[in-house]
Formats: sequence, structure tokens, C-alpha cells
Amino acid sequence: MLSRLYIILAMTIAIYGYSNDSSYKHFDIGNEYYALKNYDSALIEYNKVFDSKMISKELYLNIGNCYFKLDSIPQAILYYEKGLKLAPADADLTYNLQYCNQLIKDKNPIKKSVLLNELIFSFLGKSPNYWAYASVLLLTLTCILILLFKISIEPKWKKINFYTAVFVSILFSITILLAYISKTKMNETKYGIVMETSTKVRTEPSENASTAFLLHEGSKAKVTAKINEWLEISFNDKKGWIKRNSLEKI
Repeated sequence: MLSRLYIILAMTIAIYGYSNDSSYKHFDIGNEYYALKNYDSALIEYNKVFDSKMISKELYLNIGNCYFKLDSIPQAILYYEKGLKLAPADADLTYNLQYCNQLIKDKNPIKKSVLLNELIFSFLGKSPNYWAYASVLLLTLTCILILLFKISIEPKWKKINFYTAVFVSILFSITILLAYISKTKMNETKYGIVMETSTKVRTEPSENASTAFLLHEGSKAKVTAKINEWLEISFNDKKGWIKRNSLEKI
């Protein structure tokens, strides 16, 4: 009976490990291409990590760096901003973003402070799938400990298995909460980056409306409303409407 339980645990760990190993493999290969200044190939490998949903601030940083090296400043800004959603206080992401913001025509507002909840999220900043994998592992371990508690004969081991199961189940509940918080945070779409060289911001959600102002590539705008294919945005105290495809969500 015990041998079967250990096999189940080993299989769970192996599945989790395989997923991580595959992601790390592509990430490492991407880093090798980056070191060789083969940025297009590096991006291909980094995007394979996205397929496994094992997202991290390091991944966003490296993708942003690739786009920067390829002179694609709007894309670089987009991924630095995505990384800062996971880790709002990260020094490398912040520095690179500020540097890129100096290279664009419309100067993006500089965030002067990081809120306490953002600091907490930065400390725990992992992708939803990271916490999901962790919760599966902890749930499996909890089940195994409960079974061990039931089949244990000695009171000492019953007590150890029981309290360990309680502790691990608490950790399981925490990882579920963190997965939900992380998913909610990642799905927030309050801001977007302008990808077009120049786009007209209209006074109304219509092609026939007059132009309120122009925005250029790399600009970060806040989305305040949505109507069909139009987005109402604000930028430096100015408001207007642009097409959805003009803005890439962060």
C-alpha cells in the first residue's frame, strides 16, 4: 500500500517537473540565442515558454530586451509593462521601461510610487499556472498523508501524518487563493500600448468624428470604456476614442 502511495507522489512530482523542465529548456535555449545576438530565434524559444503558461518576470524582461535589440520599441515597452504587472517593483524592468519611454514621441507618465498591494504581489509574482501546478502537488500530498494516517498503526505516526496533512492542506488553500489573485491581476486590461506608428484619437466612437489628438507608437493609454470595436482612452488628461486594433493590451 505504501509503495503505491509513493509511486503516485513520484508520478505527480515527475509530471510537474517535466512541465517545468520543458519550460526551462526553451528559456535556456532562448538565452543562448540571445547571447549569440540571434534575437529572432531567441523570441521563438521564449514564445514556446508561453505555450506552457509558465510565465515569469524574467521571461517578460528577456522578450522585451529582444524587441529592444530589434529596434521594436513599442513591443519592448509592452513586455516590460507586462512584466511589471507581475513584479511592480522590479528594478531591471523599471529601468528598461524608463529608458524606452525616452525614445518615443509621446512621453508616458512616470509612476512615482508602488502601492503596498503591488509590493506584495511582486513578492509573490508568479503566473496562475505556477500556483495551479503547486496546488495539484499539494493536494496529492494531502491525500497521501490522509491515507497514511488511516493505515498507520502506531499513535506517533498517526499524529505526525494528521498534523502534516492539516499543514499541507492549508498550504493548498493558500496556493488556490494565489492562483485566483494572479489570474485576476493578469487579466486586468486597464492599460494598453499603441502599436501603430501614428493613430488618430477621435472625439466620438466613429470614423467620421473629428480628431481630438494624435498618439504615436509606444504610448501607454488607459482604457476607460468600450463600445463595439472602439475604446475610450485617456492619456495625460486627454480623452478620446480609438479602434481596438490600435492598442495592444498590457
